[in-house]
Amino acid sequence: MKEELIIKLEDLTKENVTEETFSKADEIKNEYLRECDRLHQELQQQFIAEGGLADDFEPPKDPLDNRFSELMHILSDRQSKFRKMKADEVDTKYKEKETVIVELEKLIAEETNIGKAFQTFKELQTRWNDIGNVPTRDYKNLQSIYHRHVHNFYYNMKLSKDLRELDFKRNTEHRAQLLTKIESLLPMDSIKGIERMINLYRMEWSELGPTSPESTEPLRNKYRELIGQVYQKIRDYYQERQKEELTNLEAKKALLVRAQGIAEENFETVKQWQTMTDTFNGIFDEWKKLGYGPKKENEQVWNEFRTALNKFYGKKREFFGDLKKTHKGNKDKKVSIIERAEAIALATHESWDEVTKEVLQLQKDWKEAGHIEQWEENRLWKKFREACDKFFTSKREHFSSRDNEQTENLAKKEDLIKRIEAFTPSGKNDEDLKQLRDFSTEWKNIEHVPIREKQRTWERYKKALDAKYDAMKLESSHLHMERFRSNVELLSQSDEAGNLLRKEKTMIKEKINKLQATISQYENNLGFFRNSKNMGTLLQEVEQNLSRAKEEIEMLKQKLKLFSEAKQ
Repeated sequence: MKEELIIKLEDLTKENVTEETFSKADEIKNEYLRECDRLHQELQQQFIAEGGLADDFEPPKDPLDNRFSELMHILSDRQSKFRKMKADEVDTKYKEKETVIVELEKLIAEETNIGKAFQTFKELQTRWNDIGNVPTRDYKNLQSIYHRHVHNFYYNMKLSKDLRELDFKRNTEHRAQLLTKIESLLPMDSIKGIERMINLYRMEWSELGPTSPESTEPLRNKYRELIGQVYQKIRDYYQERQKEELTNLEAKKALLVRAQGIAEENFETVKQWQTMTDTFNGIFDEWKKLGYGPKKENEQVWNEFRTALNKFYGKKREFFGDLKKTHKGNKDKKVSIIERAEAIALATHESWDEVTKEVLQLQKDWKEAGHIEQWEENRLWKKFREACDKFFTSKREHFSSRDNEQTENLAKKEDLIKRIEAFTPSGKNDEDLKQLRDFSTEWKNIEHVPIREKQRTWERYKKALDAKYDAMKLESSHLHMERFRSNVELLSQSDEAGNLLRKEKTMIKEKINKLQATISQYENNLGFFRNSKNMGTLLQEVEQNLSRAKEEIEMLKQKLKLFSEAKQ
């Protein structure tokens, strides 16, 4: 964008200098400065989002800005020279017109030969018109004197009717042509162009000579009518732009209220801060899409919005600074737990009951130790899990001698599987569900089987139980929950029960957190859409999505309860 504007400025420096050149330069300058302001706000917002303070922000140097300054200096220098030349030209023209008036006064006072006087008058008229307009404050008075002398010439010199009518006709034609030019301004889009041209046409109108008495009033009325329409269009444009700026200002004030409301809140979790940061960034994106408001108010509301930005991100930095200290304390706790777990795993034990209780307590202590950074959590958890796995492997090896008992357990489980496979649902869902749960309870109460048979029997049991659930005529949501309950109970009976259940539970909690963030975003969107026009279909869609998300989160919470039941 900035590169394109620089190219336009370079092209202007190659053109012949006119007033339009500088008008174009001003438009390009304003557009360039707006683009600089937009980029400044984007970079500042990024700086703030990364933890910086707005007052510390310094925009990077852009070589294009230097080239822009050079080109504007060149054009400014040319403008000064051009306007000085124009001023000198105006002064010269003014003096020349004064000379024409003096000679016209002399002609009226001294010349008695009508033919010669008229010839001289036409020459003076031509000289007056060739000199052109003189844009000075005193020129209106000079024009008035000139027209008075022209009038006096016609009537004091008592020119013939034919000569007057010929001159009247010519002036009438010129005025009619000028009216056409004024009327052509009405469809134009460029208001600045219209303003430039209407001033020139008004001066040209005042330069034209008199017309016949019967045409003077109609021409004057038409002129006033068109001038009124042109200036009405100009007024309408500026009034509409003022309305648009006021609309933008009101929209910005609404965003400011939302931003200030968020900045005043104190959030207590990382998820809340992440969600509200996304919301705040969304508000700022909306802000950047809005156009300018009235200059004074626009600057004031931006300063207030920037204050809200600084306050929000200041609180965020403070929160995460405190969180970092908390994470360090939690990390020290978990390192201590790992050291104890590794010592237990390496030791030789005569009694397994007490030491098993201690390992289980260490697992509980781990959960209660608090959060740390995710990557650090993963690394330490891996070490802790390896120590626990080593301990429980040693314990299983110690009890591997119980083959006879495990063989009996295998026979019990195979008998249970056969009874499940032979079971036919009665159609009474409550009784059938109770029976299936009784099967699960009976399976859970049967101790370990030989390790080589464990996977086979477990898969056969799960397949048989799933088939019976599928055969029942339950609503999809009810069936889904019962199947999930069954899977949780199966996981709880695994040697890896703690890890598997924890992993499954963590996944559900993550889904809940994501849904809660989604619900927050939907609720924010609803507040915006309900205050906007023509949002009926989109509003209905968001409300439906919000309802589905709430239903899903309720089902996930019910699933979490099943983990507690399985643990009991």
